[in-house]
Amino acid sequence: MRIATSPDRGMGRKNARFDSRIVESECFGRFTGLKIGVSWISVGKRMKTHIRLERKPEYANVITCGSPERAEWFSGFLDQPKVLERNREYHSFLGKKDGQPILILSHGVGSAGAAIAFHEVIDAGAKRIIRIGTAGGLQDHTGIGDLVVPSGAIRQDGTSKLLLPVEYPAVPNFALTMALMKNVKSRHPNTHDGVILTSDLFYPGKLPSDLAFHRDAGVTAVEMECATLFTMGFIHQVATAAVVALDGNPLKHQEGVYDPSFDRMKQSLENAFHAVVDTLIKNA
Repeated sequence: MRIATSPDRGMGRKNARFDSRIVESECFGRFTGLKIGVSWISVGKRMKTHIRLERKPEYANVITCGSPERAEWFSGFLDQPKVLERNREYHSFLGKKDGQPILILSHGVGSAGAAIAFHEVIDAGAKRIIRIGTAGGLQDHTGIGDLVVPSGAIRQDGTSKLLLPVEYPAVPNFALTMALMKNVKSRHPNTHDGVILTSDLFYPGKLPSDLAFHRDAGVTAVEMECATLFTMGFIHQVATAAVVALDGNPLKHQEGVYDPSFDRMKQSLENAFHAVVDTLIKNA
């Protein structure tokens, strides 16, 4: 499906580069106290610095994912999809389903950058945010291509610890999660629920891994952004939920239990996307 590009906000276009300088000038002025010009003040009030979206009622229902390429692929399943903005890892697309607008926004890898996207899209009008991601399964009864709808997340990310004390649980919105679980299971039988681990670590270092401990404690999967999303939803009173597709088991990586290829994950992610869209438009 062909995606229409906004005439004045495409990548590499003159206006996009000009907007970038204005936004950067706004940031510079904020930290130095210098007023560089009238134009950056007006732009700064209406445009979010990183995702570059203005506040609009069309942005109430949001789907987020890490990959900009995956966000664009998802947008092709919507009616009348169009590119909104492309800045760094934050690419946004708007389309409709059953006449209702759906915003798709990529947030990159990891909690810190994702938190910027979550915060700014809430400022732009988000009321419901559902993340579609990938994760590593930790339990033997899960397999590559299975889907997991988290009931909560262990906050081993760095960002959420700077937002709320660790005693606060990272849990999604109950009603939205229950509706999502029902819709996901109807489309994808190999679906699980349970607590997941959100960790900032992808590759191991010198310290011992605690993944085996979390497996033995019953944790279903490990990923990198959900705890941050759930915590921010709690702070801002925005309904959040998530569904992640399993691309392997990090505890069995040496045995070859890892395949993040698009061909292997495509059907699972497509099923997840349609379930998420149904959940958003029926719970608006």
